[in-house]
Amino acid sequence: MMCVSRKWRGYSVILGGVLIHLTLGTIYTFGNMTPYMTSYMKKHKVDETLNYAESTWINSIAAMGQGMSMFLGGMLYKAIGPKFSTLIGAWIASAGVLLTFFTIKFSFYWTLFTYGFLFGIGVGIAYATPMGCAMKWLPDKEGLVNGCVVAGFGGGAFIFDQIQTAYINPHNEKANLDENGEKYFTQDVILDRVPSSFLLLGGCYAAMQFIGSMLLQDPPHDYHPLISAKDNDESNPGEADSLHNEIISFAENQDPVRTEREFSPRETLRQKAFYKLWFMYLFNGQGINFISSLYKAFGQTFIGDDYFLAVVGSLAAVCNGAGRIMWGTLADKFSFKTAMVFSTGLFSFFILTFELTSLVGKPLYLIWVCFLFLTFSGNFSLLPTATARAFGKTHYGVNYGMVFTASVISSPISALLTSKLKVVIQWYGMFYMVAIFSFISMCLAWSFDVKDSKNDDI
Repeated sequence: MMCVSRKWRGYSVILGGVLIHLTLGTIYTFGNMTPYMTSYMKKHKVDETLNYAESTWINSIAAMGQGMSMFLGGMLYKAIGPKFSTLIGAWIASAGVLLTFFTIKFSFYWTLFTYGFLFGIGVGIAYATPMGCAMKWLPDKEGLVNGCVVAGFGGGAFIFDQIQTAYINPHNEKANLDENGEKYFTQDVILDRVPSSFLLLGGCYAAMQFIGSMLLQDPPHDYHPLISAKDNDESNPGEADSLHNEIISFAENQDPVRTEREFSPRETLRQKAFYKLWFMYLFNGQGINFISSLYKAFGQTFIGDDYFLAVVGSLAAVCNGAGRIMWGTLADKFSFKTAMVFSTGLFSFFILTFELTSLVGKPLYLIWVCFLFLTFSGNFSLLPTATARAFGKTHYGVNYGMVFTASVISSPISALLTSKLKVVIQWYGMFYMVAIFSFISMCLAWSFDVKDSKNDDI
């Protein structure tokens, strides 16, 4: 009975992690909010020269903040436990959203701080703890557990894209073409709702974050799931021993990225595997930031239906969430290397052919956006899983936070390239450039070797 109750306690921890990540994952709603926020600041003369390419700095600054603060979440986890370390980070993120009610009215740069940097700092602090906590309950299902928790992160936009659009543009008004050939909303009935939408969103996030944080809990020190499977069937010890051996064999043979000991952060920095993971995220981050920020802006160039674009964002969020489970499961069944090579290779293909959707229209655009989100979602279950397997779970939060610092560099590079080059090389040129970055990451994944994640120091 005790074993059964503890098992369900582990499932409740996963549920808490999903609730937290549903709110943190609203970072992906920025692509849906970009037309509203940019149009508001242009119309109300907060920044009349602002355009979509420049507004990507908000999302990039958020990703920078996330990368800068993720290791802090691991440190807080060790200091005060999973509940309050997660709640602190989550409520900092919600505070950033709530404060945007004020900042969007008078300054683009203050909006960068609240909806970008402050939100990102909070996301980073709260991000890794639910995954690290959940993996302790189900250590033989690392990929699946990570996939389930971060599925919430990928799926947050599924819920909140619809809420944003239904609140801000309930009558499905169309954006209007400006003198530069870009489409912006100019209707006061839409733009007047933009500031108050941040109060609605921030309040929802904070409530969900409180419930999710209270469900988090580390397992007791005497919790040993592999042993409990054996102990729970004392009536047939031979069968239990066989099951135990099968589980151990499965865990040891699935992925070459398995650790023989726990690596401290300092030791992790001396491993070749760390730098390969770090550069994979650096290059993949270009495509993640670009697509998540501008998929709707590109769609608006040939689609005038705002409700349809919101539905596309929501379905893409479902693919983002489901993809994290799928790629995590593939990593469990085959290997991190195999799953990452397929993920990055497929993303390169779909981003290279993305402009073809403008020739066909809505159906192909919907399919391509969903596949783009499905493929890049692999980063967020594969990289945490590889980090835990390569360097152990004791210092997982800090070690993964160090891998994620790649976003501190990747995000501003993405924003800088987009804001400076989009006018020159146009949409297809941007797609081609992002595909090259993804291809480089695929090559790094292909070169990922067993010895990179063992005890071979650089």
